[in-house]
Amino acid sequence: MNNLFKVILADDHYPVLDYLSKIIPWTTLGLELVAVCSNGSEAWEACQKHQPDILITDIGMPVMDGLDLIERARAANPRLKTVILSCHEDFQYAQRAVKLNVNDYILKESLRMEHIVAVLQQLSSLLIEEKETEDHRLKLQNVVQQNLSVIHTRFIRKLLDQPIWNENEWNDEAERLGIRFRNGIPYLPIAVLPERSFELETRFGGAMNMQFVINNALQELVQYDGFILFVLNERQYFLLFPFPATLKRNLHEEIRAELKRVQQLVKRHITISISFYRGELATDLLQLKKQLQDLINVKLFRFYAGEHVYAIVRPLQTTQEDLFLHYAKAFQELKDSMLGGEKALIYTTVNRWESFIQERVYPVESVKSWVLKMALELELKYTVMQNFVTNFNSELQQQQIISIETLKQLSEWLQVFLEEKAADIQALREHTVRREIAEAQRYIQTHIGKKIAMDEMAHRLNLNPSHFSRIFKQETGVTFVEFVTRTKMEKAKELLNQSDMTVVEIAEQLGYEHTSYFIKLFRNASGMSPNEYRKSM
Repeated sequence: MNNLFKVILADDHYPVLDYLSKIIPWTTLGLELVAVCSNGSEAWEACQKHQPDILITDIGMPVMDGLDLIERARAANPRLKTVILSCHEDFQYAQRAVKLNVNDYILKESLRMEHIVAVLQQLSSLLIEEKETEDHRLKLQNVVQQNLSVIHTRFIRKLLDQPIWNENEWNDEAERLGIRFRNGIPYLPIAVLPERSFELETRFGGAMNMQFVINNALQELVQYDGFILFVLNERQYFLLFPFPATLKRNLHEEIRAELKRVQQLVKRHITISISFYRGELATDLLQLKKQLQDLINVKLFRFYAGEHVYAIVRPLQTTQEDLFLHYAKAFQELKDSMLGGEKALIYTTVNRWESFIQERVYPVESVKSWVLKMALELELKYTVMQNFVTNFNSELQQQQIISIETLKQLSEWLQVFLEEKAADIQALREHTVRREIAEAQRYIQTHIGKKIAMDEMAHRLNLNPSHFSRIFKQETGVTFVEFVTRTKMEKAKELLNQSDMTVVEIAEQLGYEHTSYFIKLFRNASGMSPNEYRKSM
């Protein structure tokens, strides 16, 4: 039905409406009757709602006559085809109908189905012809725009990659593209970067399709005299705005307001979030080249600037401190929030570490490596260890983190990851472990430094010790003592790997009074002593 041309029928005589609605083979003619109206006002509302291709109307109708209806509808859509159904006494309106460029004028007294079908066939053919002409025009326009875009891309890449030996030749080429440094006009360069481009490529079916959509959107939506768009690649675009000297206008504010408007329209119409990064004014090609190079290398600034922004690029100095010094503390806090299973706690914990990183400005790759290591350890320790069946893919996880462009997005990714793991753990507890056993396991994991006896735990859960021992082994496959020991040994490995604590200190922290006993348990669990394990890492 979507390929059919839409028709609205208006007449205050119900028999006429009924007859035409039923007798005309609308679909066969490539038409769809979208509204049948008994007065001009009703028909005008239908026109606004349906945006018809053909309007068939009587002249003499209540509220609004057919000629006023045609005049309004034509003002809204100049390509609208119109047919008047009229009586002999309406001939006085014929002159005005001619002025309104009505396509046909049919007398009701001599109305025959063959006649009106022939008229509609003619109008349908005319609409098809016009549509094909418009499609052809748009294709040619797209070809021209694409060719122009290719020329712009070739120029900007050459400007960035090659030295400017002969400035006159470069200025000649720039002038052909509309860049008029010779006229003394400076230009303000602005980088346009789509957010979450990895997701956009998937959504649009490839990088080239994504580039086509973004390029067209910017060409159509930016309304500023003399601006020039350059496409460096599917993820990087540049806008050049002429910036003549003036005291009457605040050009910086005008450009900022225009690009904020474009941001909103792109988000609303094609659900793409874009950010703009403003460079400094360039008065010649050498300065422009320097500014564009700085905008290309905006990765660090962008990571900490956030998403959907209009920002003036400024240099950022990263801290010399190693983020991994805080790894053990962050890992413990994030693990605890995951085991707790509350979204609010996960959000608060992730947000606190996001703020910590934001304030100190760590290198981007260091932050991504830190989060990736965290995610891999949490995944392995708390899904594989708990015998989860997952479709975990470390390479995909690594690819996702590498593609992330801002700290805010990385924080969101980690939050979702922890919430999903927390849900997995909760689901496992609910479906495969009795509530009492889950509570015992949770207590052991959160009181790892205590000496935990089975009788004490059974008493805490209001269970008979022998009954508790039996159901614990039934549900987990290991005895209570074996589970406590395994959990403590996993923690010991974590401390040996991530801290400088001595073996004695680790034994004490895990609730063992005698270090030799701890070493014996560790060797039984891992096949080597704690010191041998630390050296092997």
